[in-house]
Amino acid sequence: MSRTIGALLITATLATGIMSATAAETPAVKLDPAQRSDVTGTVLITGSNRGIGLELARNYAERGWTVIATARRPASADALNEIASHHPRVTVERLDLLDHAGIDALAEKYRHIPIDVLLNNAAILGEPNDQLFGSLDYDLMNRVFAVNVIGSMKVAEAFAGSVEQSKLKKIVAITSTQGSISSVRMPGLVFYKLSKAALNMSMRSNSKSLKKRGVTVALVSPGAVDTDMMNLALDRAGVKFKLLTPQQSAEAVINIIDQYGPDLTGTFMSHTGSVIPW
Repeated sequence: MSRTIGALLITATLATGIMSATAAETPAVKLDPAQRSDVTGTVLITGSNRGIGLELARNYAERGWTVIATARRPASADALNEIASHHPRVTVERLDLLDHAGIDALAEKYRHIPIDVLLNNAAILGEPNDQLFGSLDYDLMNRVFAVNVIGSMKVAEAFAGSVEQSKLKKIVAITSTQGSISSVRMPGLVFYKLSKAALNMSMRSNSKSLKKRGVTVALVSPGAVDTDMMNLALDRAGVKFKLLTPQQSAEAVINIIDQYGPDLTGTFMSHTGSVIPW
């Protein structure tokens, strides 16, 4: 046997072993999106001023949680401020995922406050027409990655100490089935898809380090939701189908988050409670 063939066989054997180990780590599990929990704690949510983030903040507040709801422009977040006016446990804070110094400053403010659930929800879609092969806008790609991947990682790292102090110890990334490589069916939105795949990898990788600190990492797709971002994507694609309301999605997402434990850390789940293929 030549050295080249031998090396290829060894590589193939190692790859098979790695793939088998990875498959073995993927739990065969089905969570119940209707199973509500009475547990309460403190949650920090990014991008709480509209869409899914707004309804996540509202739902947690109505469940009696302490909510740190963040937005880039709190003064103009009218709907969020309205929620805060009716729920004394809701605090609205400024947080921009492109402002790393600002992220560090907010993390320092809450350094001694246990945060049970750190919910990375904020993301941008980007103009769909600038994400088509042949007319790709690479400046847009940098911005989408800066927000959806780098910003989310920065938030997770900055607030990990507060999460570690808490009882529930959960870091959650709101991701998308668009980040599932094996689920891709249609062209377009390539930057958004890339960013969600990269977010999945970053959270999956970080789950290994954070597990040693007792922190559970959850990756949850909220489904196809009736938001400005989703409607823009569908409009550009010329596609129409029934969407979840933000309230329906938020309810299911929180119920799924409640059921995550250390045994599921790093698992990619849908709002329906099913494991999503990578």
